[in-house]
Formats: sequence, C-alpha cells, structure tokens
Amino acid sequence: MAEKPLKKEADFREEEKPADRPAAPVEPWENLQIPKSVLDAIALVAEQRKFSKQKADQLAKQVEDKFTRIRAEPGEAVGIVAAQSLGEPGTQLTLRTKHYAGAAEVSVGSGIQRVEEIVDGRSKAKYPTMTIYMAGEAAKDRKKVEKFAKSLIDVRFSDVSDMKEDFSEKKIAISLRPEAVKDRGLDEAELVDKLKKGIKNAKTRQRKLSVDFAFSNREPLLRMRKNFLKLLNTRIHGVRGIEKVLIVEEKGEFVIKTSGSNLKTVLKLPEVDAVRTMTNDIMEVNDVLGIEAGRTMIFNELFKTLDDNGILVDLRHLMLLADLMTFNGNIKGIVRTGITREKKSPFARAAFEETVKHLLDAAFKGERDELQGVVENIIVGQPVKVGTGRVELVMKK
Repeated sequence: MAEKPLKKEADFREEEKPADRPAAPVEPWENLQIPKSVLDAIALVAEQRKFSKQKADQLAKQVEDKFTRIRAEPGEAVGIVAAQSLGEPGTQLTLRTKHYAGAAEVSVGSGIQRVEEIVDGRSKAKYPTMTIYMAGEAAKDRKKVEKFAKSLIDVRFSDVSDMKEDFSEKKIAISLRPEAVKDRGLDEAELVDKLKKGIKNAKTRQRKLSVDFAFSNREPLLRMRKNFLKLLNTRIHGVRGIEKVLIVEEKGEFVIKTSGSNLKTVLKLPEVDAVRTMTNDIMEVNDVLGIEAGRTMIFNELFKTLDDNGILVDLRHLMLLADLMTFNGNIKGIVRTGITREKKSPFARAAFEETVKHLLDAAFKGERDELQGVVENIIVGQPVKVGTGRVELVMKK
C-alpha cells in the first residue's frame, strides 16, 4: 500500500484559512520597489491632495521611476561622481559680472567668481549687496521708499564739494556743489556749519556756499593737507558702506537694492522689516546673526549662483558643504588655512597646497599617517576605501 505524501507547510496554511474570508486589499503601490518611508509619503500626499486612485497610481509610478534612476550600485563612489558632476559644468560658469536690470551701477558677482568667494570663506564679499524690505504700509508708497532709500546712501564731503588749494598763501577754499547737495536731500546751511567746525587752527571766512580757510606761516603743509583729506572723507549722511540704491517692485511692494552692505546698522532702523531684510555678505551675516544664519547663507548663495547658470545640483551636496564649513562654530573655507589645515593626515594636507612645507613639518613633528582616507592611499599606491555601502559600523533597527 502506497504511503500518502507528506503535506507541505503551505497546505496546512490553506486548510487553516477560512474559505469565506476575503483576501486583504493590496494598494497598487505596495508592490513597488521603494522604501516604506517613501510609500508613506506617497500615501500622505495622495490623501492631502485628495487624489483619485488613478492619480495616486501615476504619482507612485513616477516616484518609483525616479528612485530607480538615482539608486546607486553597492560600492559605487558617489562622492567622486557628485564632485565631477558639479566640477565639469562649474568650469563653464560665466566670468562676467551680473547687473540688476535697469541699473548697471548696482552689480553683484556671479559665476565662478562668486562660487570661489563662498567656498573659500572670504572675509569680505567683492560685490556686497543688500535687499531691504520696508515695514508696514510704507512698502507700497514709492515716494516714501525713495525718500528712505536716499537717506541710506553714505555721503562724504568729497561727494558734494570741491576744494581749491593755494599752498603759497597757505589758503584752502571748500565750496559746495548745489546740484549734488539737492540730489541727496541735504541742508546747505547745516553742511557749511560742519565745514567751519571741521578744521582747527585756521581762520575761517564764510561765503554763500563755501568756506575759506587761512593758516599761519608756521603751519606745516603736510599737516594742512592731511587734515583736509580727513575732512573730505568725513561721513555727513547715511549708513556707512551703502554706496548706491535702486528701487524695484516685487509682488506689489517696493524693495530697495543696494550696492554696499551694513546689515547691523540697517536692521536697527525702525522703517526696515528686520525679518526679511538680507545681505549677500556671508561673513557679515555670521557676525550679526550667528553661525546658523551663516550656514543657511552659504547654502542659499551657492544654490542661487549655480541655479542662475543652469546647473542643477542635489541640494544635499550643498548642505554637506555648508555643514563642513561651519561645524565648529566658525566659517572656514576649503583652503590651506581653513578646513584643509585641520586634516589629521600629513599626506592629505600636502596633496592640497604647499606640499614640501607640510611634509617637512610632519617629519619634524614625527607625525604618523594612518592611511585612512582616499588621497593618502592613492599617494602610497594602495587600494582606496571608497564606495556606497562600504561601512564598518551597522546600526541595529
């Protein structure tokens, strides 16, 4: 008599399953090859936007297609690929200076110049600019905005006056230029009074719009010249550093664009919306608002510069760079005096700049290179430890 074949585990499961129990519904996207967190995000978006079943399926399919394209193979050196994908188009960045539309005198750096300026952590921006927003209803009144904008311009005596020198008689005359004074909305009588008080040890004679200074024969010519140059450079109006202003209309309100920057002083003015007003000078933002604001500015300015030139870079690469430059509380550039200087490996420091200097210093100090990084292993001819998924520490779920 033949023995009955043994039942398989699946047969027992079938017997235990009630015949009348309906199969659990399966969402169309549950079979997709994407992480659960992404699936949850798809479901949330579909629910919030009230997508139909067809639209939700289309969204899930598009996400899966994109996820499949960007998924890296185990061991692939994604860092090198990312660096190359940024470096190649980066070399094509324009070297020209970008101007605000309608005003060639208000310029901002762009292209490779601006990228170098940001990444190197320069102490001062080459083309510092500010975008100043007015507070309240004044932002919609062009006349009020123009009046306030004029009050911001840094005006010196040399901008509104002329000087005539007669060193043989030891006399100097300074005369105001009426048109220049009027354009800047200044008071002529007040300026004349400031001129008279600006130079000591001299006899003054006031005319309508000028002041004559006469010195004794004992007064050294060098001191005379030095004092008058100092007087002409005296600020008589406005905010230090703001050279020019431009009014532009954005989203129903008037905004002031400036050439020159002084964030600390401008934020204190009651007419200014301190929340939205900003500057492109990263170091100034760091000094006034702190390192977190400086990190955000590095990210925003890099993205804006690259985006303006049609270069699309994954935002996480820029965030990583911003984090690297600011992680210790100060902004440090990717230069030999910044981040590179802090590397532990002597070979890594030597591979960047000043090769002989770094190798000699390491030899004198008896430093030891553990050959843990990429550069140092390439130098000594060893296999490089790179690649996605190559980790020595795995977290438990």
